[in-house]
Amino acid sequence: MGYNEAKRKANDRYDKENMIAYTVKYQKSIYEAVGKAMSDTGINRNRWTTIAIVEKLERDGYIQSKEDQ
Repeated sequence: MGYNEAKRKANDRYDKENMIAYTVKYQKSIYEAVGKAMSDTGINRNRWTTIAIVEKLERDGYIQSKEDQ
């Protein structure tokens, strides 16, 4: 199925209702380490950062792991 105007509108509606974007500043050394980790794993920056945040939230008990549900 190709990308079309209806799909774009559905994605925009979903994002408006369910997503929040924010900017994060890092020290250059951390940014470069994340870049290396992304390159090594083949995961894009958004997904890599989301995984890191979720793992920390699970470890600290703020959210429950999906495996534990």
